[in-house]
Amino acid sequence: MKKIFTTTLSAVLLTTGSFGAANVLHTDKVEAAATKYESSYSNHEARYQLSITADALKKLPEYATIASKIDVNGLTAKVTEDNNYKRVILFSDARGQGKCKSIFLKNTNNLKVIDFRGGEIFFGTVQPSEIAPEATKPESKPDADQNSTLAEHSKLSSIVNVDNLNLQVIEDNASKRVITLKDQNGRTQYKSIFIKRTNMLKVIDTRNGQIFYGSIN
Repeated sequence: MKKIFTTTLSAVLLTTGSFGAANVLHTDKVEAAATKYESSYSNHEARYQLSITADALKKLPEYATIASKIDVNGLTAKVTEDNNYKRVILFSDARGQGKCKSIFLKNTNNLKVIDFRGGEIFFGTVQPSEIAPEATKPESKPDADQNSTLAEHSKLSSIVNVDNLNLQVIEDNASKRVITLKDQNGRTQYKSIFIKRTNMLKVIDTRNGQIFYGSIN
């Protein structure tokens, strides 16, 4: 009886030891897999945080439209994603803070431009065949008389002192009109978004955020 008990106990100890070894081996595999995943993820991130030169940027089919919607002077462009379907470009200032982002869908030529403070400022289709000539054309800037005829101008000028600012219409369609107000150094100080159907106006201070939202009447 004593011999049978000793044999049984030995079998239990062997089984327990094998189970512990299996656990240790499994843990090693998990750690190795985690290390491999982290390495792969880091390589993926490094691949898509690529700065792009000014010349290469200007050759992109969406560049002219982007440049007409935001002031790219002084901003650094980085391609954060570029595949067969879309290209995402992040625009940052000298301190590395993201200011704007563009998303270009290659199969439809649709472009979205997002201002991190003011939200979406453009969504539409760009025509690559028509972009190259426009890249060297200066943006059209309505004179003061033209600006004063805009429906929202009176309300806008009552909120912001427009005397020393250059007003530029960067988007105007059947639904809304977007105006940027820049100082003498070309820096955007304010932006207005006028919804035509409802006569609602939003005014955004680029440093302090939204300062007005209401009807122009």
